Formats: sequence, structure tokens, C-alpha cells
Amino acid sequence: MGEPKMKWLFFLLVIINICVFGWYNLVAVNKEIVSDPVYAPPVSQKILTLSEVPEVVIVPEPTAKEIEFKAVEQELRDITNALEQFSSNDTNQAFCPRIEFEKEQDKRAFLPQIDALGWRYQESKVEGERQKFWLYIAAPKTRDQSSKIVKALKLRGVDSFIINRGEMKNRISLGLYSVSITAEKERNRISELSGFDVKIYPHLRKVPITVIKITDGINESEWKMFTSRMNFGKMMIKLEKNPC
Repeated sequence: MGEPKMKWLFFLLVIINICVFGWYNLVAVNKEIVSDPVYAPPVSQKILTLSEVPEVVIVPEPTAKEIEFKAVEQELRDITNALEQFSSNDTNQAFCPRIEFEKEQDKRAFLPQIDALGWRYQESKVEGERQKFWLYIAAPKTRDQSSKIVKALKLRGVDSFIINRGEMKNRISLGLYSVSITAEKERNRISELSGFDVKIYPHLRKVPITVIKITDGINESEWKMFTSRMNFGKMMIKLEKNPC
């Protein structure tokens, strides 16, 4: 009986040794896995002091006056660009300008200067669309109230009349203007003078236009000499540089 017990004891010790050996190997492997370095880019975050915190700049919304001023600036730039389109690197290249006049008085001021130079030209009439700015006071409830407004304006030296037709009936018209900056100045002047709320209605209007096309080819230096004598800023004209 002693010999079988020794065999079982021997087998038990062998099994215990195998289990202990396996457990130590498992712990060693886990240690290696945990201790393996992880390669990743370094991450750092700078702590800002109060003096280093970026200032947040709040841009205010443009006011109505600023928007109107920018529109006027753009209008003046358009006039300047119309004149600058005649600039050319080749001053000897001939061209035949085309000039459109909206007002008869502008044409009468312009043509004598061309006649004095002996430039030949062709004159014609066309119909075109131009932006206009109508000043008015909104219609009151009755015709009698409209008449009182017109009388009050007349006492302050402001010309006006009552519209009698359609949806505009009983509105008080204060005039039609071709330049937005002029219309805005008049609107402010009449509002301050009379105390009434004056409005502007921009719209396109068909108008007769006089077209002058210079048929003699002229060069850049001739044109610049001529335009330096003219005050285009006060004229309702359109300039085009056309080949002859």
C-alpha cells in the first residue's frame, strides 16, 4: 500500500510544478506587455497667462448711413472708371469715342468744345434706361390733408404737387433726381425744413438719350487734353471707347 501512495504523491508534485511553472511564465509575459513602450507623438498644451489670451474683436454691423456712404463712393468710382477706360499703353492708337447725353444742357456745353477742335461726329437719338430717384411724402388719408401738406411745404420754399392717379393717388411728389447723393441731400434738407417724413424711391426710367459718335480717329494725348478742360462730374453722360 505504501508504494501506490508514493506514486500518487509523485504525480501530484509533478502537476503542482507544471502549474507553478506555467503561472510564472504567464506573469512574465504580462509584465513584458505592460512594460513595452508606446510610441506616439508628444502632446503638450501651453498654459496662457492673462496677458497672452487673444483679444476677441467684435466688428459692428454697418449703419444705414455707412451703407449709403459706400454706395455714393461706388457711384463716384464708377464715374472715375468710365473716364479711366480711355487710358491706353499705346498713345498713338486711334479710337472713336461714343458719348451719350441724358440732358440737353450737357450736350450744349460739350459740343462747342468738339467743334472748336474740328472733330467730325455723328449725332443720333435713342431711348435708354437710367436709374432715377424719386422723392415723395406718403399719401395721407384724405385729399384735403394732402393739400395742407403742399401748402405747408410752399410756405417753406419747397415745390411739390399731389399725384392724382392709381396707387400713388394723394402722394406728394417732391422731384426726380438722377444722382443718388443729390437725392439724399434733398431728402435730408426737406425733412429738416418741414418736419415731414420724406422717402426715396429708386427705379429705372426710360429717357431720351443723345448719342454723339466722333468719326475722326483721335489718339490718347488728344483725348486727355480735351477732357482736362471738361467738368464731367456735373454731367449725366456715358463714355465708351470704340474702334473707328
